[in-house]
Amino acid sequence: MNPAPTKRATGTQAVDRAADLLVQVLNADSPVTFSHLTTTSGLAKGTASRLISALERKGLLQRNNQGEIETGLTLNRFALRSSSMGRLVTRLQPVLDVIGSLTGETASLAVAGIDSVENIAQVDAKFLLSSRNWVGQRVPFHASAAGKVLLAFGVAQIPEGKLEKLTSATIVNKSDLENEIQKVRRSGFAVIIDELEPGLVAVSVPVSNESGTVVAALSVSGPSTRLNQTRINELVKFLKNEVSKLSLPNSIRSNRKKGAA
Repeated sequence: MNPAPTKRATGTQAVDRAADLLVQVLNADSPVTFSHLTTTSGLAKGTASRLISALERKGLLQRNNQGEIETGLTLNRFALRSSSMGRLVTRLQPVLDVIGSLTGETASLAVAGIDSVENIAQVDAKFLLSSRNWVGQRVPFHASAAGKVLLAFGVAQIPEGKLEKLTSATIVNKSDLENEIQKVRRSGFAVIIDELEPGLVAVSVPVSNESGTVVAALSVSGPSTRLNQTRINELVKFLKNEVSKLSLPNSIRSNRKKGAA
């Protein structure tokens, strides 16, 4: 008996199942849990786990810090190509290159996602000890410099419910966070020290289009061993100067959240 037809059918079934899982994640308004996917797909846990792992290896899916499943780096990069955010990356990539070259640190561009900061472009640091690759990674608004900028200038709003305390320095009291956001709005920049990860420092400034609407945040990040207060002050001045040279068309808009002030 020729086993080939059975193998082809099995392979097709696996592809169909993997595609179904991927579509479910794409259609979700927020990251989904493994339990949700197994329940809605009707797949056995072992089967679902193997398929999700395969999709993760290809960058089609990934897990966030809470273990929830979301779209991966490959899909996120593809989605940028024809979008407003894609045009934003095209416009700002040369600026990121300059910032990365002159500072030697990790330079990144971020926008507001559904419930977190989404990093959409990056230039890596020249040092071995440096910040990680943030592209495609989602981080909480309240624990990142870019997030505080997006909150301060109305591109996002403080999430409902309890804020996650990622480190001992993370601001989780909402009154304290509101005060911090007001400071960012007045000063035009945000800084985090140890709030997202121990030893990580980041500086961020808003990026606006021609009408003055903030559409993104431009950041520099690195280890606290290099980014002391003097260096932070220098980076703030440098970033503000670089952003002041930009002229972005109004067709580039933010992912402004409903209800954001």
